[in-house]
Amino acid sequence: MKSVLRPVACVVLALSGLALGCGSDDRPELGDVTGTVTLNGQPLAAAAVIFQPTGQNTGRASRSVTDQEGHYRLNYLRDIDGAVVGFHKVYITTASEESPEEHLPGKYSKPRETVLTAEVTGNGDTIDFALTTP
Repeated sequence: MKSVLRPVACVVLALSGLALGCGSDDRPELGDVTGTVTLNGQPLAAAAVIFQPTGQNTGRASRSVTDQEGHYRLNYLRDIDGAVVGFHKVYITTASEESPEEHLPGKYSKPRETVLTAEVTGNGDTIDFALTTP
């Protein structure tokens, strides 16, 4: 019996150590980001705003959907607001499951074509996007 308990105790201790290493200390530094998206001077409602960290900046993308006034607040995880501090490639899309048609050009809406960038400083950034189409 003693020989069975020792390996089990080792596994439990190892898993406990892993669980401790997965806490919020492993999360990258985040900064609160809000802003407004307009299209040809008018608020852009129901658009997804995605900030994807670039370069040496690591972490997951942060997302939001604009309200009726075009306002957004980025969300990093389900219950954690913000975006990774550093530089980001940004894309904004109007396509959704309910309405798959994209109304913005690829220079704003496609991850590989976007010309939009932003820097999150961690000081409560307000980052607005004034998009234009012909």
